[in-house]
Formats: sequence, structure tokens, C-alpha cells
Amino acid sequence: MLHLFSGKPIPDNRGNITLRLDDHIQSVQGKESYEDEMFSIRYFKKGSAHITFRKPELVDRLNDIIAKHYPDMLAV
Repeated sequence: MLHLFSGKPIPDNRGNITLRLDDHIQSVQGKESYEDEMFSIRYFKKGSAHITFRKPELVDRLNDIIAKHYPDMLAV
């Protein structure tokens, strides 16, 4: 969705973020973060991760759509 909002071509999802992150973790031992144009992800040994969206204006657009269709789902 973020690619669609940014006006960029939608990438081939066969190489989705999950696969890219897994490849990154396995190939770069000792590093604890992954970044691409849409996300910054810090991951931890216990398996959790913190995701930061790098384009907040696109997240705002997505939240507007969610709020329109599901008004009680987002915090006020």
C-alpha cells in the first residue's frame, strides 16, 4: 500500500519484506537492523522487532482510509 500511495511502481511481492529481512539477518551476523526505502526495522535475539515507517505522510494516508472504513479501530 505504501508504494501505491507514493506513486511508485508496486514491487514484485515474491521478494517481500519478510524474505528480505530473513536474508539480511542470515547474511549480516551481528547487525541488528534492516532498512529499505519504506521501513527501518530493529530486531532482537528474542525474536521481537521494532518497525519504524520512514514515510509518515504515507502512513497518515493509510490511517485516514482505515479510519473511514473502521472508525473505532484507531486510537484518537
